[in-house]
Amino acid sequence: MSKKLIRREAVRQALRALGELVRTKEVSNHPMMVAGHPELVQKRNYHAWVGSFLSQECDDVQHVPRKGNGDGELWRNLLSGSGTPIRAVEAPQPTVEGSAAVGGHGHGPQCASDRPFTARMRLHQSWYRAHVLGLPYGTGPDERSTKTSGNMLQRGDAARGLNFITPQIYQVARRRLEQRTGVVEPFRLMHNMLSSQPLCFNLFAPLVDDLTLATQLVRAMPGLSARRVLRVEIELAPGERKLYLDDNTAFDAYIEYEQIDGQRAFLGVEVKLTEPFSQKHHDLPSYRRWMNGERSPWRQDAAEHTAKLQHNQLWRDHLLAIAHRDQPGSPFANGRLMLVRHPGDRSCERIVNEYAQLLRAGDDTLIDMRLDKLIELWGTAVSTEAQRSWLGALQERYLDLEKSQQLWAASGSGR
Repeated sequence: MSKKLIRREAVRQALRALGELVRTKEVSNHPMMVAGHPELVQKRNYHAWVGSFLSQECDDVQHVPRKGNGDGELWRNLLSGSGTPIRAVEAPQPTVEGSAAVGGHGHGPQCASDRPFTARMRLHQSWYRAHVLGLPYGTGPDERSTKTSGNMLQRGDAARGLNFITPQIYQVARRRLEQRTGVVEPFRLMHNMLSSQPLCFNLFAPLVDDLTLATQLVRAMPGLSARRVLRVEIELAPGERKLYLDDNTAFDAYIEYEQIDGQRAFLGVEVKLTEPFSQKHHDLPSYRRWMNGERSPWRQDAAEHTAKLQHNQLWRDHLLAIAHRDQPGSPFANGRLMLVRHPGDRSCERIVNEYAQLLRAGDDTLIDMRLDKLIELWGTAVSTEAQRSWLGALQERYLDLEKSQQLWAASGSGR
């Protein structure tokens, strides 16, 4: 047992939520540290190991030469503040020529066939892994692959849950994997930093076990008129498939809530990062059943256009929301699909705008939500430093592309 067992990202999450000056035990007793080290916190030397880590392994603190007390040594916290992610004392930005060769800790191999937006996000995730997490790159995109890539975590780091922003999010992901249902892909979820699956968990997992937080965040979203959230799940097919679309369509996340008027409602969520919408064509009689319902959101002349390849997946996701709302005996007065997309993905933006033209004027069953706007809305509703730290880390990992801009420019792609 030693400082080597201390998880760097748990330390960083705790430091982001603490003040400018901290004692060792303030760090080691922080909830994010406790959740991140369940096997260590009862050990007699746990606090000493954290102190050794801060002293010898952590660039995010500086020792303050004052006499220690019962809570340990005093440290200047370089990650302190409002929880907004800031750049700590990091290793220098790697050069393009040498970055892939330093023990696997540089930005790592990229993919020459990426479209521009995917290439930009792959490099940013590679930067985040190397400079925020301080981890080497691994292999992927699947379990059998031997190809290294800058956006992949190594097996041991993935097993420690380091594709997730907080230890609590990792625990929700583990529980969901243990259910062995749906289309959650374990390797992609745990290893691939560029995948939309870990983004979905990083966004919505904190709401699963904290319905008070979920209520605060959903209330901040315009048009929902939410009083309280009743249930949050990740990767949900809402019922027996034959009663819905008779296929494998599922929501990436699902939020059930009570409206201010006391009626039940839900929000099904589709999350996109860089993956394009599915390029497979699907059109079943069960789809048309819901297209022709009394509360159908589609224009009468849209029937021949909805199944077209460019927006087939978005149509099916939307159909699932309508089927869930309009099931015989459904308790829901309202049901909506929310697409969460990155503001830099112009292809996704174009597709959703084209699809929206197929809907009736004034329809509100499809919400087009940019990731930056969602985090901004939620930022007005959170109330604790830990919650602000979580949103700050989301911002840094997925939106603060200027932090990897130097590397992007050096690669030649940003010119």
